Amino acid sequence: MRHNYRSPAEDLILFRLLTFLPISCKLSTGGWTMPNIFNYHDYRKFLGDYYSENKTSRSTFSYQNFSRKAGFSSKSFMFNVIKGIKNLSRASVVKICEALELSKTEASYFENLVYFNQALNFTERNFYYEKLNAIHPVTAEAGNARRLRKDQYEFYSKWYHVVVRSLIDLYPDEAKNYSQLAKMVYPAIKPKQAQKSIELLLRLGLIEKKNGVYKINSKILSTGNEVESLAIQHFHLACMELASKALRELPRDKRNISGLTLGISPKAYGEICEIILSTQQKILEIAEKDTDSDSVYQFNFQLFPVSHTGRRNQ
Repeated sequence: MRHNYRSPAEDLILFRLLTFLPISCKLSTGGWTMPNIFNYHDYRKFLGDYYSENKTSRSTFSYQNFSRKAGFSSKSFMFNVIKGIKNLSRASVVKICEALELSKTEASYFENLVYFNQALNFTERNFYYEKLNAIHPVTAEAGNARRLRKDQYEFYSKWYHVVVRSLIDLYPDEAKNYSQLAKMVYPAIKPKQAQKSIELLLRLGLIEKKNGVYKINSKILSTGNEVESLAIQHFHLACMELASKALRELPRDKRNISGLTLGISPKAYGEICEIILSTQQKILEIAEKDTDSDSVYQFNFQLFPVSHTGRRNQ
């Protein structure tokens, strides 16, 4: 029986995680046009839209007016913030929230959005992403959007979901038995995790159940924004941990792990990246043509600097 096997690499095409409602505006008590802060995942974009909306309705409105309104002595302060030249401090966040007359919930969202955008590492970004999700107001429509974002985030936050989906393609009958399916995953997961994984895949439309049998479908997941990269980081970190475990525990004939340390230029880096992309496509073609697939493999590609750029003598 030929299965339409899709490798985990092929499945690494992401959803748009922030499925916000259409952008709408409101008027503050001072008559200023205000975009809906909850529709944004970039505070600079929010401030930029606020400026543009008011510039359209008030031709005399300027960055200088905006800065003065927010209580900053520098005429170019808000321009520098919106253009990414300057970051916001805690005190600056408070000033802007007061100037924009944000409600308590809106101000909390804006503050955490600033911290999320300005976070220096993965742990910080993840922390503030979770806070943003918790703060976002729950209307019927927004609640559904939040659930969708949570499911999409969960899909790539746990490495085994793509494995479970691929196993369903190879062994659809085993998917009925959570205990058996859980044992087929390496490292093994719990039956409850296998069950929840299938439920997640069903909600996302990545698999379907016909006549009592689970099957994967051809739903395409679209690439996305800054927050999606957070989920991808989760996934890649987990995959690198799996590679470390495989190096320690699997025999050589079951894994292929190698590496190179290279001195290269930016031009060579670009050429290597093109070769990696071409190689990925060839590997996918091999997997697609393989009619005897019986295992799921993870193929990781990593290329990163292990030194700083120095100065060559002229």
